[in-house]
Amino acid sequence: MAEKYFKKFTPDISFHKDTYIIVGSGIGGLTTAVFLAKAGKKVVILEQHYTPGGFTHTFKRRDGFVWDVGVHYVGNMDEKSKLRGIFNYLSNNRLEWDAMGDPYDVAYIGDKRYEYVAGIENFRNKFYKYFPEDKDAIDTYLKKLKSSTLKSFLFYVQKALPSPLRTIIGPVLRSFHAPIAKRTTYEVLRSFTDNKELIAALTAQCGNYGLPPKQSSFAAHAIVVNHFMEGGYYPRGGADAIPQTILQHLDELNAEVFIKARVDHIVTEKNKVSGISINGRVYACKNVISNAGAHNTFQKLLKGKHAVNLKSGNTKLHRSTAHFCLYIGLNKSDEELALPKYNVWWHKSHDLDENLEKHSFKKNELPFAYISFPSSKDSGWAKKHPNTSTIQIIGKTEFENFKEFEDTEWMHRGDKYATLKKDFEIAALKILLQLYPHLEDAIEYTEVSSPLSTKKFSGYQEGEIYGVTHAPERFTQRELTPRTKIKGLYLTGQDITLVGVGGAMSSGILTAITIIKWNMSRQFKEITSKFTKS
Repeated sequence: MAEKYFKKFTPDISFHKDTYIIVGSGIGGLTTAVFLAKAGKKVVILEQHYTPGGFTHTFKRRDGFVWDVGVHYVGNMDEKSKLRGIFNYLSNNRLEWDAMGDPYDVAYIGDKRYEYVAGIENFRNKFYKYFPEDKDAIDTYLKKLKSSTLKSFLFYVQKALPSPLRTIIGPVLRSFHAPIAKRTTYEVLRSFTDNKELIAALTAQCGNYGLPPKQSSFAAHAIVVNHFMEGGYYPRGGADAIPQTILQHLDELNAEVFIKARVDHIVTEKNKVSGISINGRVYACKNVISNAGAHNTFQKLLKGKHAVNLKSGNTKLHRSTAHFCLYIGLNKSDEELALPKYNVWWHKSHDLDENLEKHSFKKNELPFAYISFPSSKDSGWAKKHPNTSTIQIIGKTEFENFKEFEDTEWMHRGDKYATLKKDFEIAALKILLQLYPHLEDAIEYTEVSSPLSTKKFSGYQEGEIYGVTHAPERFTQRELTPRTKIKGLYLTGQDITLVGVGGAMSSGILTAITIIKWNMSRQFKEITSKFTKS
């Protein structure tokens, strides 16, 4: 990370009253920051971690091993795509991407293997071969994916409308979206097929949004699958190339970024933002943009009458899933080990809901695992880290399994905690070596993170990685919008849109539109102009 583009927060720092203070440096906050700074606003980003980037940052250990913590691939990054054009704008054309090729994902479900390839017709033909008796069902599925796009677009657009207009038009736009949002993925798929193996194969990538078919909203499933329909891409130079290039651009725009700046709470007076508190000291300001997550914002950063328990009707809006992650360093290159670029989704059986049920992890056995090969996806890895490679294996768990260790010190949580992590490591390696037995002698280093690690470094209180759950009730919650009921307080980040780099980036755009309104049209013209020329 290029430290010259950020600095450690100190108590003597002060802010101009008109500064827009962004709490959290994830991609949602960084995106909002660029658009505000380009509009001439004074912007300051406060990050509680020792490095900016949120889930786009990376970490390293001895022998040059480096792993991403949240960016395993991104879709819609073809050179002619609009998303690519926006990231060019955010990074001032510094961010480059490597295509993962075909397949970009592979699923092992029971004793079957399925490949996911780029392009809707390629996808169609591939699944025709897997399920020759279910061509009509596959066609229906792809039609539903396509028809969901406009409905989702209208749903998110209404979130950025001014309050009076949103009151009038919002219900109409939400009504178009409701049929796909209120039904689970399983309910929608089951309406046109009873082939459980087909349903499992179509939803095997459900870890991308954290819920199995019978729990997830079809709206979330459709957006994520559409996002990857043209294949997967990875940032050249590693995941932290995303924040590095954007931070450099923000520095050029005179925005300031501070690390180790943990905000205690947002200060309000008469339903308006009047400041923020850091280490007990209040810093006056009029505008705060929270990229800390909806639950954190409404239940931790806001106090008294402004604290809100997020609900959908009478139903509590739950936090998303937590996870284990095994980080593996190998003493040979990707080429020598023939590591793939594609990600692996491993499911014990075709009952994905059972595989991902609560407390599904048992000692020495995983019913679900996600395997990523970050070094092989990055074309710049071999030059920077010769004769090494890296792998990550993710499994599902619950935060409640770790509550007894919550008040212990990081890296010193005791033998019982270490045993929990070792059990996961053994189970994860069992799956990896079942698929790639030749890797065993090349494993040089291993380390396991738990939901407590996620809580420490991201600030998510229950170690959740996807913010608010992507169940149907998420889409009926009225608090998940850029504009809050408190004047001067805004939200950005995955909770107001959807999970993932693309979702969080979109949230940053929605928040910027809400704040600077028509200035955004000028900036979009600039983006379109550059995109057209390229």
